Amino acid sequence: MKGKQNHSLRSWFHSPSFRVLLTIIAAGIIICVCFFAVCTPKKYDLRVGSIAHETINATKDVIDTVATEEKKNTVAAAVEATYRFQEGVKENVLSSIASYFSQLRTIQQYGATLMDQEGRSDSSFTDEEIEYAQSLSRDLNLTRNQVVTLLRTKTDAFEDMVITVTTAVSNSLNTTIREGQVSQSIQTILQIVGYRVDISLTQNILPTLLRSCIQPNMIIDQEATSEARQKAMDAVEPVVYLQGQNIVREGDRITRSQLEMLRTLGLLQEATYHYSIYIGAGLLMTVALICLVFTLLLLSDSLMQDPRKMTVLLLILCICIALVTLVHLIPNVYLIPVALGPILAAVLLGHVAGISLVLPLGLLYAGMLTGNSVTSFQDAVIIFCSASVSGIAAIQFLRGHPQRIRVLLSGVISAISGMMVLFIFSLLISDESKNFSQMLAWTALGGLLSGVLAIALQPVFEATFHLATPSRLLEMTNPNQPLMRRLMIEAPGTYHHSIIVANLAEAAAQRIHANPYLARAGAYYHDIGKLQRPSYFKENQMGENPHEKTDPYISAAILISHTRDGMLIAQKEHFPPEVISIIVQHHGVTPVMYFYHKALQMSDGKPVDINDFRYSGPKPQTKEAAIVMLADTIEAAVRTMKDPTPKAINQFIERLVRGKLEDGQLSDCPLSLRDIDEICDAFSGILKGVYHERIEYPTVDRTRIAATGSVPAASPAPSQTATGKK
Repeated sequence: MKGKQNHSLRSWFHSPSFRVLLTIIAAGIIICVCFFAVCTPKKYDLRVGSIAHETINATKDVIDTVATEEKKNTVAAAVEATYRFQEGVKENVLSSIASYFSQLRTIQQYGATLMDQEGRSDSSFTDEEIEYAQSLSRDLNLTRNQVVTLLRTKTDAFEDMVITVTTAVSNSLNTTIREGQVSQSIQTILQIVGYRVDISLTQNILPTLLRSCIQPNMIIDQEATSEARQKAMDAVEPVVYLQGQNIVREGDRITRSQLEMLRTLGLLQEATYHYSIYIGAGLLMTVALICLVFTLLLLSDSLMQDPRKMTVLLLILCICIALVTLVHLIPNVYLIPVALGPILAAVLLGHVAGISLVLPLGLLYAGMLTGNSVTSFQDAVIIFCSASVSGIAAIQFLRGHPQRIRVLLSGVISAISGMMVLFIFSLLISDESKNFSQMLAWTALGGLLSGVLAIALQPVFEATFHLATPSRLLEMTNPNQPLMRRLMIEAPGTYHHSIIVANLAEAAAQRIHANPYLARAGAYYHDIGKLQRPSYFKENQMGENPHEKTDPYISAAILISHTRDGMLIAQKEHFPPEVISIIVQHHGVTPVMYFYHKALQMSDGKPVDINDFRYSGPKPQTKEAAIVMLADTIEAAVRTMKDPTPKAINQFIERLVRGKLEDGQLSDCPLSLRDIDEICDAFSGILKGVYHERIEYPTVDRTRIAATGSVPAASPAPSQTATGKK
């Protein structure tokens, strides 16, 4: 069991599927490298205050955190504080002021007592008296000057001050005194009482008194204020530098704000890695290749089994992606030839291959341009849509028309489609910018460039991979091709036979929707192996038949070898593998019955192995190879018919095709019974035209015409027809 598993694993490693898988993996690596080349930003060694030696653009939208924070702080500072009324403040202030006035009154009364008892005529006091007076104030820290002022104050003036100040403070507290505005309230009170209170008291005593007792009755609500300021900060729009916008201009001195933005974008030479770019590139590449594989499996899984064609398809994909890496070198991203991949794949491998590239290329274009610092996300979306629409339009225009001029015109179709997409998006986003006409012009040039590059690259791919493209096949069927001219000169019978077989094969291929170009080219060259020994084949013999003196085994080997000889000639001429397959397969494993019977006659009753007289094959594997086999057999056989009437031709074709079916020669090709009926009808129509019934021309006596100048009555010819047969 384990041995079987190992054998199966080894077989898979040598299978086409494994080679296709390796090709897909290699293409994925190339695409990732291109992604990193475009999307990985350049690093700069910069510090605050250093000079920028080049202009640096934002690789994506980035917030200027420093400027945004300053803007938020400014807005928050402009928000007024939220206040709430504090109960009991008035009572506490009035109680405090009464207590302070009581202490001050004690000092004032002490001064009045000193003045009355000693009968002083001046207002001077000793140091001991002043110090004692200071000790009478428990809550107020009075200076010597303030104490002296109180000692000299008259009782009436002091009481007036008490009444006036108490009333003014009470009135102030009846309104509002906000937290943080106590000083303004004190100044207001001083201005109010200044007209009625002694100036010395107003200047020396009241400021200290009021500062000690006045309290705000409207205090700041910290929670509500913080909430209001936070809302104001949240409402601030961040300062954003859009992708592609200049962050630093050449010659600028780097600021902290600019440095932080560069750090956020990962543009500084720090120990940071752009994991998001790498992960995003890998995921997008994987999605694109999965879309490619699924599209091929849905539309044409045969391509997935052909390593050569898958290599061509993935190489086209990689070339297109590589062109996008040159986005820095082109004046505008709309100049990218977005339709190149689908056009080139459709021309080289067919419209299914072209369609399979539309979505993967669109995704990769959009991803690479989004990660690039030169383009915006809007441009990437437009490029994606333009690539999809123009690619499909170009493929539809090319389908069934492989001429090179059509390839060039497909670029025009791509340009028109891209311009339409751009115009539609300009309407959707109401873009009235002056650059719109320039964008249209670049889009048109990008479409034309797609066609021109496809024309330029097509021959390179055809020659490198020997592709059987319609253009290559049309070139091969040109009668002036050296090999065709050689066939016409060295083996004229084979040449004319090949021409008729090519007409039959092309007509039949068109009827069953096979590849008519491949069928014609394969029919043209299916017998080129006869160039090695042209005289050994009946159609080229003008006299003696060399087989009459040759052993039947050798004769059969000579005839059988013409498929192998044809393969060698075709390989030397670098023919497409599809044409070489037709050359090898057009006889399948059919036996050469003439020489087999001859060998039987010469064997004297000894057994003869029919396999010694069979072609080496293989049997036809494709519709085109089967068509060429049938056309070759039928054309050669119909030429032997003595009376090729339409009915006889139909019956003869049916008998020959039935013989091929019964012999199993068509068992490996994908022809259906309906296809075989259509092929027979196509053959019949062509052969009836070639071997149509001729009229008999009368015999005319030309001597009498010359003598009399008139045409005598005609006499019928002796059963001579225009074919030259009797």
